[in-house]
Amino acid sequence: MNDVVRSAARVLDVLEYLAREGEGASLKDACGALGYPKSSMLMLLRTLVIRGYAVRDASDRYNLDPVFRSHGFGWGVQRHARLIAVARPIMEQLCAEVGETVLLGCAEQNRVRLLEKVVTKQLVGYDVELSSLLPLYCTAIGRILLAQMDISQQIAILGKERREALTPKTLTDPEAILAAVATAQKDGFAAIEEELVIGGTGVAAPIQGCDGAALAVLNIACVSARFTDKKDRILESLLHACRRISDSLGAHTK
Repeated sequence: MNDVVRSAARVLDVLEYLAREGEGASLKDACGALGYPKSSMLMLLRTLVIRGYAVRDASDRYNLDPVFRSHGFGWGVQRHARLIAVARPIMEQLCAEVGETVLLGCAEQNRVRLLEKVVTKQLVGYDVELSSLLPLYCTAIGRILLAQMDISQQIAILGKERREALTPKTLTDPEAILAAVATAQKDGFAAIEEELVIGGTGVAAPIQGCDGAALAVLNIACVSARFTDKKDRILESLLHACRRISDSLGAHTK
């Protein structure tokens, strides 16, 4: 009796093949090496790319994600490594689509920690160092993170956080911030206009894991002068990208 599941075996065959090919492999190379039909091989490779285990370069060659190659299924000590691997190509597509910088962030010690960024190629654009720890109270990512908590947690965090007026538009009053967080909770996204920095507008939405909880937040950091004319397109593209990343992580969003 053969206990091997054919579809699972094929996925493992492709992973093992890519592990041997340090310089990557084309679709034709992979088909020749493993003997699978082109259509089947293409779907296997696309699935591995979508799930973050493989990457496709500009010359259409496939290789294992560098972190996965180094550490395997444990993904090393970086607990966000697979999330970043899954999100990065979608962030690149989103940046190209809306023409603005895209950020990926999570909560760390009651602050926003930036995990990855794709910076717009426009002459004037938003950028921030990945080493930066940003406040929760006046960033779009922060308000989405707060929206995942119950009201008592929100109040406790805002009570500890030093709330400075970083711009004339920054909300510092706890009740006003809680109201904005409640709106984000209801809408499924948060928009911040020039509260962190003059000239910068952020729109953020959550990325869900397989249990439905928010793993991280995706943010479009936009030059305010360009935001109004493409606000609806930015929001639609952002929510679609969040669903794609969430689905790739096993969330099965609607």
